[in-house]
Amino acid sequence: MNIDTMVFPILTETDTMLPVYLTSIGHWSNQESIDRPNGYPHFQWLQVISGAGELQVGDQRMTVRAGQGFCLFPNEQHQYFSIQEPWDVIWMSFRGDLSDKLFRQAGITQSGVYSTADHDMIVTHMKNIYAMTQSGRSFLGLECSKLVYMFLLDLMKVILVSSNSVEQNYLKLQPVLQYIEAHYSELITIKDLAGCMGVTPQYLCLLFKKSLKMRPMEYVNRERVNRSKELMFRESEIKMHEIAHRVGFDSPSYFSSVFRRLEGLSPEQFKKIHGMR
Repeated sequence: MNIDTMVFPILTETDTMLPVYLTSIGHWSNQESIDRPNGYPHFQWLQVISGAGELQVGDQRMTVRAGQGFCLFPNEQHQYFSIQEPWDVIWMSFRGDLSDKLFRQAGITQSGVYSTADHDMIVTHMKNIYAMTQSGRSFLGLECSKLVYMFLLDLMKVILVSSNSVEQNYLKLQPVLQYIEAHYSELITIKDLAGCMGVTPQYLCLLFKKSLKMRPMEYVNRERVNRSKELMFRESEIKMHEIAHRVGFDSPSYFSSVFRRLEGLSPEQFKKIHGMR
């Protein structure tokens, strides 16, 4: 994808019903100036390969450089132009009910410039999507949809919001997650978990919220509930009070309450629907 190109894939009615679907993709070796007083009707992501430009969204002016990307939400007035040539840009647009939600889950809540922890991965994703549009594959809209979805999921991991990406925060949490896996059957306190990283409980809670969207002790309970399900499968005759004790719950009633909240059914109902007595 080293030449100037743009592709607008033919979309069937079935394609436009997908949760996310590609509407265009292309590459400019030196991006021309764009001025859209009424915005563009689809979501866009543009990744800068080299050079630099300026993005204006409403009253905001932002510089976007090589290794960064910028997103544009639908129907928002914007313009962008190069300030350091050649401004090499690869871009794509997409639609679908999940588009906004996936952007927001990545911490992208408005049009603007964003840095990523892995520029090469983002570019590779976009090149793969372009290659798919040229492949002549059957169900092309569906195949491109899968690739755009993968792109947005990986973007969620590497986007740098508040100086850290989700992936970086998750890697920081590995000693804590390993401790939980090794000690789920024992008494675990938030202080124990914070000690694994040498941080305060408050900072640990913030890190969990940023990377996993949950509190540390909620993660502990999820680990325990998953272990209880494994026990039910391996030792079908085991009593519920024994399961609760072996996975670290103080009481069978609390175990049952947590299990129901996380799984939507009681431990007994879980066993029944999986054919366990």
